[in-house]
Amino acid sequence: MHFLKLQIQHGGDIHEMILTTNSNDPTVEELLRHIEKQLNIPMDEQHVVFKGQSLHENPQGKLRRYGITNATLIRVVGRKQPLRR
Repeated sequence: MHFLKLQIQHGGDIHEMILTTNSNDPTVEELLRHIEKQLNIPMDEQHVVFKGQSLHENPQGKLRRYGITNATLIRVVGRKQPLRR
């Protein structure tokens, strides 16, 4: 089991998240799924940006390829889904 601690900026807030994965080099899709679960932003509504690169356009890309390591700040644009009651 591998862990990657990330900072996710959404709106004016920064959320600290730990991405748990079986791979030592997780994919963008794994990150998108984790963001969906943690922030309640559907994958198809996420626009994930790191250093000017749109990560959501290449879901099979490896995070390491983009230079994403522990304590990296990633920006997410997208609308949260309303909580279901």
